[in-house]
Amino acid sequence: MNDNAPAKRFRVACLGFVFDPFAQAVMDRIAPESFELSYAERPEEMTEAMLTESDMLLVVAPVSDEMMAKARHVRFIQKWGTGYEKIDVAAAARHGITVAITAGANANTIAEHAVTLMLAAMRRIVVADRALREGRWIPSELRPVSQRLYGKTVGIIGFGNIGKAVARLLSGFGCKVLYYKRGGPVADEAALGARYAGLDELYAGSDVVTLHCPGGAATRGMIDKAAIAKMKPGAVLINVSRGELVVEDDLVEALRSGRLSAAGLDVFAEEPLRPGSALRSLDNAVLTPHSAGSLVDDIAIMAGHSFENMLAFQRGERIRAADLIVDPDAPRQPLPERTAKP
Repeated sequence: MNDNAPAKRFRVACLGFVFDPFAQAVMDRIAPESFELSYAERPEEMTEAMLTESDMLLVVAPVSDEMMAKARHVRFIQKWGTGYEKIDVAAAARHGITVAITAGANANTIAEHAVTLMLAAMRRIVVADRALREGRWIPSELRPVSQRLYGKTVGIIGFGNIGKAVARLLSGFGCKVLYYKRGGPVADEAALGARYAGLDELYAGSDVVTLHCPGGAATRGMIDKAAIAKMKPGAVLINVSRGELVVEDDLVEALRSGRLSAAGLDVFAEEPLRPGSALRSLDNAVLTPHSAGSLVDDIAIMAGHSFENMLAFQRGERIRAADLIVDPDAPRQPLPERTAKP
């Protein structure tokens, strides 16, 4: 063995809003020694070289067919999170690029945020905090519009890792849990204290409806005026999944009229949320800036999971089945060896 052989280096382009300076510092500290990381937090920061010279991509940002064609050395795309609808997976298969996600890595993190929004919306925490800071003492104003989560019926739409984590958390609140999943009932529903229901039954019977399903044509706009009309009067809507699931104008109308009593939203059809959005003016809407996963301890968890997959691919090992999205029939040639920069 030649101890003087140059070290193998693998160039990784990290693309998307998650990769802010704080995340970069954490990732640089825990990245495998053989990885050279470059970052583009915003689209305008992505250089041509980040595509043409990288061996792997770690992304939150969309990845198109055109980008894959330019990224001639890329054999592996790692998605940060579980939703991969912004990656052209058909193009990845054609280009021989393997695609993986981080299944379940931040399920508890996102589930915590969903329950936090339930509590904040139902108890009008933001309104109470703002009033107190302004010198107003308003318990009598809060009482008619505030309610507890304990003992309520919560309908979970989408029952993957995050939906199941929400069900586990709600058991501590004595909630009755209904769930809907396109594939039908799951084997572990009894252990999770949940019961499968059709969408109409879930809408009609739930005090809180919380969304945990992927985006795409099948779910886009699913929460519209017609769906809201099927919900229990005064229900609460929670969305930490995809902004496109909700028709925002219909939601605003329902919140203004009292058809829905409150909403807690972490995602929006247009991000950042536009300054003129009517949602900004509603006291019964609790809004957070797509920050359900933006925690000091979540970066290391997500990055570590991503790096494990990338190292496994680099070594020719199998990616864990739950993470593997595209396993091309004709993979691009193995990653070339790279030497450290002088």
